[in-house]
Amino acid sequence: MGLDGIQLTGFLREAFFRNSLVVLEEAIPKSILNQDSQIGFLGGNKKGIIFLVNDSRNKYLDDVQMTFLSDLLSACQLTMADIALVNFSQNSDKNYHLFSDQLGAKKILMFGLAPQQLDLPFAIPFFQIQNFSEQVYLICPSLLEIQQDQSLKKQLWDNLQKIFTIKKKK
Repeated sequence: MGLDGIQLTGFLREAFFRNSLVVLEEAIPKSILNQDSQIGFLGGNKKGIIFLVNDSRNKYLDDVQMTFLSDLLSACQLTMADIALVNFSQNSDKNYHLFSDQLGAKKILMFGLAPQQLDLPFAIPFFQIQNFSEQVYLICPSLLEIQQDQSLKKQLWDNLQKIFTIKKKK
């Protein structure tokens, strides 16, 4: 009988190899180590652009708001593959550090959220572009509010043109 067929219980493995087995954190995928801190998002996040919404009724957005978001992305020459759509109500225990680290955020557009909810150390009014920690932030009313108000749409579009360097039509 060879040694290949012997199975050791967890107790025996620990007793035999107490001083010789080492678990290296870098060898364990982060998804296993930090399952509770993983940020759920929709999209491909190819460009490090986060669209952060706050919708407690849906996992991400309802169909009408999703269509509006798709139209916004198209106007900015972006697709869902370029962004990460994150619903803060599903990730309310997260802060801007986690969004930066896990999603490689370069631009964070917040809809219906206050900076304090992400533990950001600043407060700015709606539609003011803010550079902070090598990132660009834009805080706006909710997508639903913007969708229903033409003046809010115009303010959002003016800022999106600046953030994504979109040339204005003459």
